[in-house]
Amino acid sequence: ACNQLAPCTNILCSLAPMSTILHVTRTKSVGSLPLLPYSSMIANGFVWALYGHLAHLPNVKYANMIGIMLGTFYFKEWAAAAAASISGAIIYHKLAITWIVLINSFVAARFPRKVATEIVGKEGVLVFILLFASPLSALKGVIASRSAAAIPLPFTVASTINCSLWSVVGLLLMNDFNIYFPSILGLLCAMIQLFLKGIYGDGVK
Repeated sequence: ACNQLAPCTNILCSLAPMSTILHVTRTKSVGSLPLLPYSSMIANGFVWALYGHLAHLPNVKYANMIGIMLGTFYFKEWAAAAAASISGAIIYHKLAITWIVLINSFVAARFPRKVATEIVGKEGVLVFILLFASPLSALKGVIASRSAAAIPLPFTVASTINCSLWSVVGLLLMNDFNIYFPSILGLLCAMIQLFLKGIYGDGVK
C-alpha cells in the first residue's frame, strides 16, 4: 500500500504550497516567505524525475515531473509578487536551477547508465534535503520574531506525510539508500518545522 501511496503523497506535497502562492498572488506580496522552497522544488523534481528514468522507477519519475511543473508555477508567481529590490536574488536562483539541469543532463547523456544513476541519485539526496529543509531558512527570523508565519503549514504537513511514506518504501520495499536516507532527514526537518509552528503559530494578531 505504501508503494502506491508514496507517489500520491509526493504529488500532494507539490500541491501543498498552492494556497500560499495564491495568497501571494492576491496580495501581490511575498511577506517573509523565502523563494528557496520553490526553486529547490524545481531542481528536486528534475533530479528525481531523471533518477526515476535512469533507475527504471516510473512512480518516482512521473510524480516528480508534476513537481517540476508546479514548482515552476510557484516560482513564477513568487517572483512576480516580489519587490524589485530582490530581483538579483531571483536571478541567482534561476542560474542555480539552470546549472543543475545542464550538469545532470550531461551526466545522463555521457556516462554509462549505471554510473549516471548513482551520480544523479547521490545528487538527488542533497537536493531533496535542500527542498525539505528550505523552510528552515527562515529559522532565525522565526525565533527572533516569535512567529512561524514564514513556515507554510500545508507544505510542512504534506512533507511530513510524504517523507514518512517514502522512508518506509525506500527502506523496506526498495532497499534504496538514495530514497530512504533523504526521506528520513526530510521527515526530521518537517517535524522541526511542525514543532516551531506549534510553539509560535503565526505570531500575535
